[in-house]
Parts: sequence; structure tokens; C-alpha cells
Amino acid sequence: MAKHEHDFRDGFDVCVGNYGYYNEGELHDTWMRLPMDPDKIEPWLRSHGLFDEEHEEIYISDYDALPFRCPEVFDEYAHLDELNVLAMQLVLLPDGALEHIDAAVKYGESLNHLDELMNLVAQADDLPVYDYEYDEMHVEDQWHETCLERSTPEENYAYTVLDGDSEFWALMNRGNGELLYCFDFNRYGEIAVNNGYVDLCETCYVDKRADWPALDEYSFEEIRDETVAEWRAHIAEGVVEKPVTPTDLARSASAAAATSAVIAASANQTAPKL
Repeated sequence: MAKHEHDFRDGFDVCVGNYGYYNEGELHDTWMRLPMDPDKIEPWLRSHGLFDEEHEEIYISDYDALPFRCPEVFDEYAHLDELNVLAMQLVLLPDGALEHIDAAVKYGESLNHLDELMNLVAQADDLPVYDYEYDEMHVEDQWHETCLERSTPEENYAYTVLDGDSEFWALMNRGNGELLYCFDFNRYGEIAVNNGYVDLCETCYVDKRADWPALDEYSFEEIRDETVAEWRAHIAEGVVEKPVTPTDLARSASAAAATSAVIAASANQTAPKL
């Protein structure tokens, strides 16, 4: 699995709308950047014409560059406060954790709700997902390509598993080491996959025989309280909070044009968001 094009530790963008205005024939959808301090969300929505006492029902009309391949949890019914906490979780992730979570999403249990994904992120350190790691993995060849880069996932898995096996390497290196060239590292990895022991990604592997963290280990409130406190401390350490203004007004205009026909057809009746 390739590394992310976006780091996502600077958050992500969502397009926010209001059902009340939509059903009245007005499209107020606007892009916003998450995470945002929870105390600033309602003032931000009010200042952008997305919330007042008669129009309180918010929906998510679009997402930009989502971090994980689980569209079933990212829909218009996702709660803005939950998405905001997820964005905070991603900001706080250490290097490499996104790839581990991505592998867990792809090869672990199916995710049906956003709080399950948040539980997965909260327990990233406990996922049975491991980086390939072996001696000389970063040694470059004449084209400046490392062994890790030019090897298949099957080979990288084999090198990782066998790296500490002194008996294996003593056998392979007997004499002039010709036996080493007879051993099929790629086939070793293929057998591990075919036997259901592991799933292999580009930079890491999933141990399918290990226990997985529970997807309902923590309530949203528990995750929210701890994550918000940690994120605020992170900001207070001198990290500049990301801008909260719309990220792309052109996209909002495009969304308005794309849905103008729908609004015109439903101006005289209450209609759900399409």
C-alpha cells in the first residue's frame, strides 16, 4: 500500500450545508477546514450563514481527499463534531501511523460507523500491523533505489521474518554463499499470504493471527474528551492552528451550479438532500 499523497496531519476539508435552507430552496454549502476548536464551530457556522435558531440541521455534502478507504462511514449523515475529533486524531498521529491504519481498514473488520473508525485510530499502537524491518533495507543501489523499494512486498516480508534467524543465514552463507541465490524469498512471502498468515502492503504487513482492538472499546465522549484536551495542548505548545476559512470558494460555486436544477424542481416542496 502506497504512502498517502496527503499527510492528513494538517487535517482535511469538508463541505458543510444546512437542510433547513436547502429545503427552502437556498444552497449555503461552504467548505471548511477541520480540525477546529469545538468552541469555534458554531460561531464559524453562523458567520457563514449555515446556522441560526430556525436553521440548525447541518449536513456534510462533500469531502476532499479522505484519508481512509471506507466511504460507508463518510456520508452526509456524519456528525460534524465527530469528524472534527477524527481530524484532531489525525493531526496527533506519529509518523507511519496512517499507513498502519490504512492497512487495518483494508484488511480488518468492516467499518460501518464513524465511531468505529475513531476507535481504530485511538488504538493505532495496538493494531497487528508492522513495518518491514531488516538489515540493509535502506542500502541504495547504483540507481539510488533502496532494497525496500526495489523488492516486492513478499520479499520484504520474508527478509523481515528471517532477519533474526541466525541458523537460516548461517546455512545460506556457507561456502561462497551460492545457496542464498537458490532461496526464493518472494515465494516464501506468497506462501505466508496463501496460508492466511498475513496480508502484505507496500510498506507494512498485517498479522492475521493476532488479536485486533475492539471497535467499541471507547465511547465517542471518551475519545472526544481525551483527544480535544491533547489537541489543545498541542496547539498551546506553539503549533499554529490551521486556517478555518473556506478552502476553495470555486468548489462551492460549482456545487451550486450542479444542484441548481434540483433546487428549481423542488422549490415548492420539501425534499431530502440528493
